[in-house]
Amino acid sequence: MNKKRGRRYKSIRMKLLEIFVLVVAVVLIVNIYVYFRLNKTIREIDSVYSSNIQLNELSETLLNLEDMLGQYLNTKSSDSLESYYLYEQEYRDMLEGLNEGTVNNPIRLAEKNIFNISMTYLDKTTDAVTAKRGRNVTRYNELYQEAEQLYDFLQTSIHSNNTTVFLKNSQKYSLLRTSLNYVVMISVVLLGAVAAVAAFWTIVMTRSITKPLVELADAANEIARGNMEVTFPIVETGDEISTVAKACNKMLDSIREYIRTTKENYERENRLIENELVMKNDLKEAQLKYLQAQINPHFLFNSLNAGAQLAMMEGAEQTCTFIQNMADFFRYNVRMMDKDTTLKEELELADNYVYILNVRFSGEIHYNKQIDERLLDVSMPSMILQPVIENSVNHGIRGMEGDGEISLFVYSDGDYIYIKVTDNGTGIEPEKAEKIMNGESAHSQQERDSAGIGLDNVINRLRRYYNTQDVFYIGPGRQGGTETVISIPRERGGNMDG
Repeated sequence: MNKKRGRRYKSIRMKLLEIFVLVVAVVLIVNIYVYFRLNKTIREIDSVYSSNIQLNELSETLLNLEDMLGQYLNTKSSDSLESYYLYEQEYRDMLEGLNEGTVNNPIRLAEKNIFNISMTYLDKTTDAVTAKRGRNVTRYNELYQEAEQLYDFLQTSIHSNNTTVFLKNSQKYSLLRTSLNYVVMISVVLLGAVAAVAAFWTIVMTRSITKPLVELADAANEIARGNMEVTFPIVETGDEISTVAKACNKMLDSIREYIRTTKENYERENRLIENELVMKNDLKEAQLKYLQAQINPHFLFNSLNAGAQLAMMEGAEQTCTFIQNMADFFRYNVRMMDKDTTLKEELELADNYVYILNVRFSGEIHYNKQIDERLLDVSMPSMILQPVIENSVNHGIRGMEGDGEISLFVYSDGDYIYIKVTDNGTGIEPEKAEKIMNGESAHSQQERDSAGIGLDNVINRLRRYYNTQDVFYIGPGRQGGTETVISIPRERGGNMDG
């Protein structure tokens, strides 16, 4: 069954190719036949009057020959003699085309007589020229008179034979013209019939191909207008059209099944979309508030205790300075909780924070800065530098022997502004640094109130603020300790979806 179906199957391309080849072949055969018939008839017509043309040329050459002979005999001019010899040779060449044998044909017999008389005439003219050159006046006059008589007889014979040939050729020409008309008429009728049959056959064949396509197009237009209950008509054409129609019906069945399956869930999903958008916006806002509000409360308590101890041990000046820095620090935190700030204000907060730490830890931290003053007005989110410095203190400097050192650098390379914080502490393990940059908590449960959550806070807010992932780096320093680099784009990309 499959083999039989395979033999019946014929693609549209193959059908169109067969139509084209057959039509072209039939038209080509008919044109070749017409061409050869017309060409043969035209050649026969062209050859009808060739004998008359030959006799006319023979008569004209004979006339020129006689004229040159007379001029030479009268004037003895070398030019006349030269022309005479030229015409004599031309006349002899023409005589070779005439009949010389004995035949039972009046025209051929007349050609034989013209040939024989012409040879006698040429002998006379040659002898007359010889006598003239020998100055034998009497001889060349006699020969010239005899040649003139032969010339008159030759011209009469040529004209008579030419007339006879012309009458015979005229009859033949009339027959050929009639035959040519018939050939032209038959050719036109034949070409018209072939063109009509080819056109009819082409229309029938193409209609058998295009009619199913039109039906498929009508069904497709109905589906495009939303009528999904239409089915594609199956026409067993034995080509790709049947395959396309069957495939389209299967596709429609799948689409209807999909619509029935999803229609029940559509309204419910539509209701959930609005709620989900509202929840997402609320969650995003709450998340930003939460990230900005994470400040270590232990630091506040420890700082206040240190201020109380300092007030008992020292005079009011240092206590005043300490309390003023503390007030500026917390005032900044409260004021900038949900606002943007500038790099200048962040650096001032970092100075306050380091001062407070040195009061707490008796000046154990050496703080160095190298700042490009041209970059101080750049905008950035608040509470970024303080958690970074806190991380350097709690997990790098604290507990080490000797004085700790923290260096802060602000510089630019064009598109980015870099804030780098380095310390000379114990350093950070690469695995722990990678976890911090990936947003994972890198510290134990007891340490979650300090740097671990603080750096997560910084990284998340920087990524949301600048809409890019590559804003934060932490790892071992080149000369030991820990190095933290914040990359700030000069052009902010907008908030990033959470």
